[in-house]
Amino acid sequence: MKISEIMATSPVVVGPETPVEEIARLMRDRSISSVVLVRESRPVGIVTERDLVHRVLAPGVDAASLRAWDVCSGPVVAISQRGSVDDACDTMREYGIRRLVVVDDSDGVVGVLTTDDIGFNLRSMSEELAVKYLIMMRRSTDRR
Repeated sequence: MKISEIMATSPVVVGPETPVEEIARLMRDRSISSVVLVRESRPVGIVTERDLVHRVLAPGVDAASLRAWDVCSGPVVAISQRGSVDDACDTMREYGIRRLVVVDDSDGVVGVLTTDDIGFNLRSMSEELAVKYLIMMRRSTDRR
């Protein structure tokens, strides 16, 4: 199965100078858990709900003074939309992450693929991939 078949399309992208408060509102209003930072249409970072909790809320930092670049995770891990879901699982496991930015042939952002996307599509995937997903999730949980 190809990544393009199960990824979330039309990801929310912002510039590195976007205020963190605006990012939080975007996440709330669009019911999403991450936004991709782009510079010249290429991904340079990602801000997740976890980033906001760990880098803003928990330490009590004034969000009004922060920009996306201050709290993002990076470098961004991206994968081609032409890649297989199997490749995506391997990449997520290798980097210990739960989402990948999906890019086209010009490295432009075209989607985001999360472990949830993979999980929701397990029924249509092979048994082998389902086992890889379960192992990946177990390892991800063990790292917390």
